[in-house]
Amino acid sequence: IPILIGRADKAVVFSEHLLANGVFAPAIRPPTVPAETSRIRVTVTSEHSTAQIDQALAGFEQAGQAVGVL
Repeated sequence: IPILIGRADKAVVFSEHLLANGVFAPAIRPPTVPAETSRIRVTVTSEHSTAQIDQALAGFEQAGQAVGVL
């Protein structure tokens, strides 16, 4: 699942915030994607628990606020 961030530097910082909160979701940046379309790539499976998904959602909220995306 791609979550568009825009600038590559913001995507990297966003990904770092997620990792600090226990969520591995890498930043996908140019040249893999066009300029200004950097994103965070997330994979959710049936093996993820509700608690893990809640943790990820909280991490996304915190990272979004810290980076100024939300």
